[in-house]
Amino acid sequence: MIGNAREEREEREDIVGSGVGIRDMTDADLVSVVAIVNREIAESPYVWGEIPVTVEARRDWLARHRELGQPAVVATSSTDGRVIGWASLSTFRPSSGYRFTLEASVYVARDTRRRGIGRSLITALHDRAEAARVHAVVAVIDAENTASIDLFHEFGYADVGRLDGIGRKFGTWRDEVFLLKHLMSTRNQSRA
Repeated sequence: MIGNAREEREEREDIVGSGVGIRDMTDADLVSVVAIVNREIAESPYVWGEIPVTVEARRDWLARHRELGQPAVVATSSTDGRVIGWASLSTFRPSSGYRFTLEASVYVARDTRRRGIGRSLITALHDRAEAARVHAVVAVIDAENTASIDLFHEFGYADVGRLDGIGRKFGTWRDEVFLLKHLMSTRNQSRA
């Protein structure tokens, strides 16, 4: 079954949506990935990081994702091949009981937003998560980032929690919401 999902995913990698390719992230993509996230760190109240990430740190991050079998993908422009977005599923909590639950991150370059790229990235994450038998995906989003919240709602994510005033960015206390989607057909399915 995993082979079939992989084959279907590969068929869609060339064109997913209008002029967008989705593929697994490589080390060669990291300069672009870092540029996208660092712009959000510098300019967005929704990304609570305050220190720019480095290519070296992101290289270690990608190696860890590969080691754990956690997906990291990029969206590329079919016209010029540049990376215009990226997404990943990462460890939600380090305790072993959470090993079947991952946290989604989705970033789209500012000049390419509102073109379905985020949808394509989330679809790719879900395809890979289902093939890996991930049970649930959590999205943790700044409470004022309604575009991202609405996008995850479109994929069936449910609001499951809110933490007020727990983060600080640009001199303002920020709230975050937790959204959850169960990918497996039953919550009590037993697995190793």
